[in-house]
Amino acid sequence: MTQHAVLLLLGAYVLQVAITDAHLAYVQGGFRPFLLIAAAVLIAVALLGLLRAWRGRRAADPEAAHAHGAPRVAWLLVAPAAVLALVAPPALGSFTVARQTPPPELPGGVTATPIGPDDPGQEYRTLPLAGYQLRALSGDSSAFEGRRIRLTGFVSPREGGGWYVSRIAISCCAADAIGITVVVDGDRGDLAPDQWVEVIGTWSPPMSHPSGGWPEAVIAPESVRPIDRPADTYVG
Repeated sequence: MTQHAVLLLLGAYVLQVAITDAHLAYVQGGFRPFLLIAAAVLIAVALLGLLRAWRGRRAADPEAAHAHGAPRVAWLLVAPAAVLALVAPPALGSFTVARQTPPPELPGGVTATPIGPDDPGQEYRTLPLAGYQLRALSGDSSAFEGRRIRLTGFVSPREGGGWYVSRIAISCCAADAIGITVVVDGDRGDLAPDQWVEVIGTWSPPMSHPSGGWPEAVIAPESVRPIDRPADTYVG
């Protein structure tokens, strides 16, 4: 019966992750229905197994229904599920970004697409980090002429000094995560790694990575302020 009890606990944990925002640390938000289905299947199989085991033991020996058939040490199998439930790992952040491989090389001579009008009631345009990075490295900066840009992400240190505003992109789950970074050409102050920030500034020419030499998108900040961490920290 021990394995069925462990399966029940695992199903309960998956259910807890699925009905809260905790699953956003592992997978894209669109995977919630699949997690709910998986949790329901795990719980149903576990309950069925427990019921069948209890009935079988009771039919064989009425006294055995109240006996402890499995050794106590078997309950140590519950430990991993308990640890995950009590100490859930955080979403990926600056540690992951610092260990990224070079980004794919972008084709040169590409005309950047327009970035659209300013945000309603504002004098800046909010862009996703990947959208800014792509345009900033395209070789055509005309889309940024006379424009102020707003980026949001978390702080990650840059090799050799300086810092990035960063995001983590996933296609499916945290296992395929890649970092998206933009160099903030200004002092970081007392901002700690993984602190979420809003950066408003203007386009600046790309810089070379300190050791790898590949080009990196840059923003010249006019203002940087801390913001709350969003519920979903990943981008698709």
